[in-house]
Amino acid sequence: NAPTVQGALETAVKAICGEDVRVHGAGRTDAGVHARGQVAHCDIAKHFPPGRFRDGLNAHLRPNPIGVLAADIVPDDFEARFSAIKRHYLYRITNTRANLALDVSRVWRVPRALDADAMHAAAQRLLGKHDFTTFRDTECQAKSPEKTLDQL
Repeated sequence: NAPTVQGALETAVKAICGEDVRVHGAGRTDAGVHARGQVAHCDIAKHFPPGRFRDGLNAHLRPNPIGVLAADIVPDDFEARFSAIKRHYLYRITNTRANLALDVSRVWRVPRALDADAMHAAAQRLLGKHDFTTFRDTECQAKSPEKTLDQL
């Protein structure tokens, strides 16, 4: 029952096109996770030049902290959820005793000293293809629990 990016986008599309649409995203983020560069699509009947559609969405998205970076016309068989082939995550840790100001909810603050070299060496053991069945939600809709970690 909380506001969502998907809901805000659907409302913006309705304001522009007068159409009720469903926005499909390439993936979902967990609560408290900030997405950047998320790919999404919706099917609309009206034709708009991509730049005008992007600008119209952004005008209707204000004052939400949401921005559409680009819009494009895609083939009819494009499906954001299944056409995406990679995703990247950035986890930020700051090593400081001071409370965070500008990075609250965007950075994990660890007030004690960390051994970044040891953390990096340990993380490299996770590279490669793995079966993440144990970590999947019971209602996960991904085609496979196998994922490949290319870089960590």
